[in-house]
Amino acid sequence: MKLSDNLKRIRKENNLSQEQLAEKLGVSRQAVSKWESEQSYPEMDKVLLICKLFNYNIDELMNENVKEVDENKESKNNFNKYIDDFFAFITKTVDMLSSMSMKQRLKCLAEQFIVGIFLASVFLIIGSIAYQALSLEQIMVGGLGRTIIYIVKTVCSLYYIFALIVGIAVLLHVFKIRYLDYYEIVKEDNSELNTTSENDEQISNETIAEDNKKIFIEKKKEKVIIRDPKHSESKFLNGIMKAILWCIKFIIVFVAIGFVFTFISLIALFVLSFLFVKTGLTFVGAIMVIAAGILINFVILEILYNFIISKKSKKGRIAIILIISLILAGIGIGIFCIGITEFNYVKNQEITEETVFEIQMTDNLSINYWNNINYIETEADSIKIVVKHSKYLEAYTSNDDEIVNIGYRQKNDNIMQEIRDSIDDINNKKIRNYYPVVYVYTSKENIEKLIRNEMEKTNI
Repeated sequence: MKLSDNLKRIRKENNLSQEQLAEKLGVSRQAVSKWESEQSYPEMDKVLLICKLFNYNIDELMNENVKEVDENKESKNNFNKYIDDFFAFITKTVDMLSSMSMKQRLKCLAEQFIVGIFLASVFLIIGSIAYQALSLEQIMVGGLGRTIIYIVKTVCSLYYIFALIVGIAVLLHVFKIRYLDYYEIVKEDNSELNTTSENDEQISNETIAEDNKKIFIEKKKEKVIIRDPKHSESKFLNGIMKAILWCIKFIIVFVAIGFVFTFISLIALFVLSFLFVKTGLTFVGAIMVIAAGILINFVILEILYNFIISKKSKKGRIAIILIISLILAGIGIGIFCIGITEFNYVKNQEITEETVFEIQMTDNLSINYWNNINYIETEADSIKIVVKHSKYLEAYTSNDDEIVNIGYRQKNDNIMQEIRDSIDDINNKKIRNYYPVVYVYTSKENIEKLIRNEMEKTNI
């Protein structure tokens, strides 16, 4: 690395113009310009002065890359600087508080207390809302459900630890910019040392001792004044903020991964939507909405990626894409709604099967089904349950403490045929009802008991 390049880099890193550097070195601006353009070289005394001013040795300045020298120095002393800065932070805080009046101390502590309470309240509210929204107590899917609950509770614990670290960092930063950066301890020494002439033999030894004692006892005056700082950096706080930033980026990575899967899913949905091209306007509207979703998802991914790598996003281009996406989504939704009005609701009659269950009536028996049950009065004392359902489903019953639960599940051997029939129905603009319908045949007395028992158990 040439001297000219190093000199130029040093000047720029210290925010100095050629004229300002020339003033520090006691030369003209033209001389500095000639050094940087290699038209001439500085004299040795000027080289030594540059080394002294900017903390380099001659070999580093003349032969090495000062940027690499700075980075090496920084990497070697980084940890020590953090430790020193931490203790400097503590020392400055103690000095400031000890020099402040009681009123100023109380004001400072009250401010920090209010800020701390505010931050704690915000984090607790966010955590509580998130926990309640998950409804963890209602997630019961066997072993998988317990695993999900464990994972979510672990994430919540990590959130509160993260919130505590962020809260402390914010509190310290507020304290720094509100007080440490704006207060400075100024010492004034008003003591005057009374010198005596060595030839004055009339001053006794007792008088000299008394004067020395007075000078020794006299204290330096200290006061706290407000200053207008240049916001000097604190490596201790900067280190905490960097750690928090990395934690946020780590979380954002997982959020971005979720949007990656969403982006892939939307592209897959865009391709699959061509299976329904015969639906006309409905297909056009759906394509436009999905395309808008892909664009919005892409913009979100770009913003997250730029945040992770600390790169500025092009706000103008992002705003244009978002506006186009919203317009596209609005037009697509409108076209889709127009197209959906052409669909017809079709009862599931031609592909309906029946499953019959016979059970005996008891005094506390009730029948449970997620939808309405159609009770039909007969003369029989027994109960006949008829479930009408699609040929792609199978009905079943289960008994639980005198409660007959009626359910249905998918037939695995007919999944592909069901998909093909569903595609044909949509292309023919049909909406078919595939949900099972339950009929219960029994006597009037039994119907009244079943309804009464169901209401009592539901209220309980």
